[in-house]
Parts: sequence; C-alpha cells; structure tokens
Amino acid sequence: MQKPVKNRAGYSVAVIGAGIVGCATALALAQGGQRVTLFDPDAPGAGTSSGNAGGIVTGAVTPTATPAVLRALPAYLLDRSSPAVLRLRHSLRVMPWFMRFLRAGFPAEVDRIAAALHPIVAQALTAHRALAASCGAGGLITDAGWLKVYATQQEFDASAPDRRLMDRFGLRYTILDRKAVTDLEPNLDPALCQIGFHQPESGFVSAPKGLAQAYFDGAARLGAVHLRQTVRGIARRDGGGVTLHTEGGAQQFDRVVVAAGAWSARFVRQLGDRVSLDTERGYHIGFGPQTVGLLRGPVVFPALSLVLSPMDEGIRLVSGDELAGLKAPPNYRRIRALVPQARRALPALHDAAPATEWMGFRPSTPDSLPVIGPSPQGGDVVYAFGHGHIGLTLAAITAQMVAASISDTPAPVDPKPYLVSRF
Repeated sequence: MQKPVKNRAGYSVAVIGAGIVGCATALALAQGGQRVTLFDPDAPGAGTSSGNAGGIVTGAVTPTATPAVLRALPAYLLDRSSPAVLRLRHSLRVMPWFMRFLRAGFPAEVDRIAAALHPIVAQALTAHRALAASCGAGGLITDAGWLKVYATQQEFDASAPDRRLMDRFGLRYTILDRKAVTDLEPNLDPALCQIGFHQPESGFVSAPKGLAQAYFDGAARLGAVHLRQTVRGIARRDGGGVTLHTEGGAQQFDRVVVAAGAWSARFVRQLGDRVSLDTERGYHIGFGPQTVGLLRGPVVFPALSLVLSPMDEGIRLVSGDELAGLKAPPNYRRIRALVPQARRALPALHDAAPATEWMGFRPSTPDSLPVIGPSPQGGDVVYAFGHGHIGLTLAAITAQMVAASISDTPAPVDPKPYLVSRF
C-alpha cells in the first residue's frame, strides 16, 4: 500500500488534464514529494480515457503508419462505410499532419519508430503494476493478454510485418490453432478463429475510468488536489515558473505538466513550442450488463476492423479512426454498421441490444510517438500527451518519466525520441 511521503517541500506542480496519463502523473509526482494540483473540469478518467478497449499492450511496436496502411488509404478514405475516414471539412486543416503521417509510413521510418516505441511499451505493464500496487489498485489490472484472431491463412499472413517487428525486439507471442483459440474464448464463432495470435504478457483493465480514479485517489491521499476548472492559458514567469489562467483567476506554479490529450497543442503554442498533433476519433458501442462474462479478455478481429472487450459494464465494441478535429459532431453510422459483424464474431450478442454509444478523441502525432519530456525552453514545462492508440498502455511509464524530469533524476527510458523538439 501507499507510504506517506516525508518531505512535502517539493515543487508546486500543475497537471493539466485528468485522463489516465494526467492521473498517473499526479500520483507519481505526489509520491516524489511534489505538491500537485490537477486541473480538469471533468472527473478523473471521464473523457477519452474511459472509452478504450482496456489493453496494456506490451507488444505495440508497430506504428499507425506503415506501408500496408499507406497502400490501403485511398480505399479507406473513399469508402463511406470504412472505419477509417477523413471528413472533408477537416481535410485542409489536417493536411500538414497528414503529410508527416505519410512520411512516417516509409519502411525506414517504420523501423526507426518501432525502435523508439519498444523501450516504453516493453516497460508499460511493469510500470502500471508498480503504480497500481502503490495505491491499492493492483486488482484492476489482470493477465488476460491481447488476442488477435484470423479467419484465413491469408488474413494471418498480412500480419507478418507486425510479427517481424516483435521478433526484432524479442517480444513474446504464441500462435494458436482454432482449438486453442476456442479453448481460450469458447464463445467466439470458430469459423472466424482459424488462427490466433496471443500476447500473454499484455495486461487488461476492465474499468479504465476506475483505474484513473484510483491513481488520482492515491495522489489525493498524498496531498494532491483536483480543481474542476478549465485552463485557458499558460505563460512563463520571469525568473522561472508558470502562470495558469483559468475561470478562477491566475494561479502560479513552479512547474506545469501538459497532459491535456488532444487539447494539448494550444498550450504548446502558447508556450512558444511547436507540435504536430491531431485527433483520431474513436467510437465504441456497449452491449450492457447481460453480456458480462462472455469473453475472458479483449479480442481483436483485424479483418473486421473491430475489438470486442469484456468491460465491467459488459461487452464493448471498439472501432473507428476518424480525422475530423475536435468540434465536429459524432457520426455513429460506421460503428453501428459493425454491430452485425460483432454478433457474427460473438454469437451470444444476438440477444443483446446496443445499450450505449460513445466517441472519444485520441491525441495522435503523425509518427505514432508520444510527446514526453521538458520543453526545449526550460524544465518548468513538461509535456505528456500524444499517445494515440496506446494512451492506457503508456500512462504509467509516462508518469515515471515525467516525475524523473521534474525531480531531475534518471528516467527509466531515454526521453530523446519523444521530445517535442523533434517537430
């Protein structure tokens, strides 16, 4: 359980954003003796962090942009039923990001990015387990692993580049035949499970919002406070430190951590730095409590472009990769179109009507690498955003890196590949 920190004379640190990254960071900072104030108008984990598939995927070294993705982009973007889409009204605004994304998909860049992802994803579950245990939340993380299933040999062969990257870094996985897949997940349709690809060293969180809350509760026991205020601006102070401007007025801090997810770019600009950040909007449908217990862990169906996850409130269908910015209204048509495919994959869903619909904003960089570390203009500003599809996975290791930066101690991972100065 959590031990009290004896020294409370640390820095005053503002953390902007109460998603899983912000809450994990608040806890890591509080454990290091910093005086933490978390800013977010919403409850911990209530935003994008609440709607993911729950995976802590320690083999996630393949970036979003790859040669295969680039080849498929025209079909994706022109198909109105595709789970990946670029809204026309957002196309001009996103173009600089999109051009960087295309460059990131070249083979040499994929290898470079994978090498940068490996150190942080490889330590992700260990970092989460340590942080969760420290605040009494270890039971929220299970060993369910991460399972992908394929209906044909051709589908499986298409994943060979992903496996080559995992082999390069010695990441463990198991190839399963149909019997092994259905032994692991007996409620799946066997026809879609000819081959399984299982990553047993990945973790699973069936209540992502609950984990974020647990991390903040742990920080609060060490003196952290949560102000339900919107930060409208940040400015550096002469002589060091920062001033935050909220509806509650101006407040001064020694340090600030920008962990505002898809809303982080405006703070970066205010502070005189540059970043390429957009939002890959994701969607989910929840099938309600009558579907609890149908799956042991999350199951990815690459050919169907969907994930089925057994959350606390029932099976969750997760999909969607929509470039539409922060202001466009949700479009649930594509996720609704996947319900028949979900029922095909998990036949027990035929008796369950969709109960909830959700859309969230993944904060995504074009090179699939998060932005972690101090501003090039000084260590009074530290960035922690841009985690894209693996925000839950990387939250705890990010928190450790941020805490090390602020306390000026050795980081668990060299932060150089993740610095904002790369832009």
